[in-house]
Amino acid sequence: MQQSPELACESTYPITFGDLDPMGIVWHGNYFSFFEAGREAWGRKHDLDAMFMYESGAFTPIVRSVIEHKAMLSYGDTAIIHTVFVPSPAAKIILRYTVHSTLKNCIVATGETVQVFLDKDKQLLLDAPDVFKAWKKRHGFA
Repeated sequence: MQQSPELACESTYPITFGDLDPMGIVWHGNYFSFFEAGREAWGRKHDLDAMFMYESGAFTPIVRSVIEHKAMLSYGDTAIIHTVFVPSPAAKIILRYTVHSTLKNCIVATGETVQVFLDKDKQLLLDAPDVFKAWKKRHGFA
């Protein structure tokens, strides 16, 4: 059986004063912003960004977000976000994230998001849109 290729992307997010909580570390909720930066970069790199899906007739809202915090980021650090597509037979886009600290040289968080497909009337599509099926086939996931 042929193994599908890994579709991944790395992006960076410099930590600013505005990212910090009163303790001087990155507020835990901001890690979802890192995931969003990774998701957007991944989508642009692999021709599956939100605007492409919208123009193709589908919305792709996130319905599940999971994060596990492992270490802290602080001011002056840069987060490196590694984003990977997780193949699924379901009508979903699943992305996994690993966030690294450049200053501490360690993993600070891991997580995952799941997106589903809605039509223009915002009704759930139980079968993936043809454009996503074609994208998966082009990338060896069909």
